[in-house]
Amino acid sequence: MKIPGKMILIAVLVPVLLSLPFFGYMWNLFMHIFGAILLMGNVVVTAVWASLAKRDRRPDTVRFASRGIALTDVIFTTPGVVLVFLNGGILGTPYFKAGGSWMFVAIGLFLVSTTLWLAALAPLQRRMLEIAEGIAGSDPVPEQWFDAGKKWFRLGGITTMLMLITLVLMVSKPTLW
Repeated sequence: MKIPGKMILIAVLVPVLLSLPFFGYMWNLFMHIFGAILLMGNVVVTAVWASLAKRDRRPDTVRFASRGIALTDVIFTTPGVVLVFLNGGILGTPYFKAGGSWMFVAIGLFLVSTTLWLAALAPLQRRMLEIAEGIAGSDPVPEQWFDAGKKWFRLGGITTMLMLITLVLMVSKPTLW
């Protein structure tokens, strides 16, 4: 399954347009929270899809889940990340000026999480999709899919924890130093 370039472009451009600072503070806050919901919601649902496919072990289920994960990453994760970054940047300016320690840590964790997603998780997901798409007829799911899945779950757990810590910091705004 190949994700059309137009879909990826729309998944990036629409959140950019919605994040322009023409609509005021409350709009940017809403878009920031909406982005976090899209992102975290898809992270959780993706783990469920992959777990169910892993447990089921049927080629059709594995193929369907792998396709769904690739598609929902474009539809939900990508716009979620863009909305969080852009609107967070707009909203975070006063905290930067005030030296909000929690902001620096949260942004650092979010950047690490996003980097892991782009550099490791996305390629693993593409590899899992390639393997799933290559299963012929009634052949069993190759062990390579499960091996890639183990790495994907470990790295996914790390990125999810980093995002959850980021979320807690963003909501609680503690003084760290």
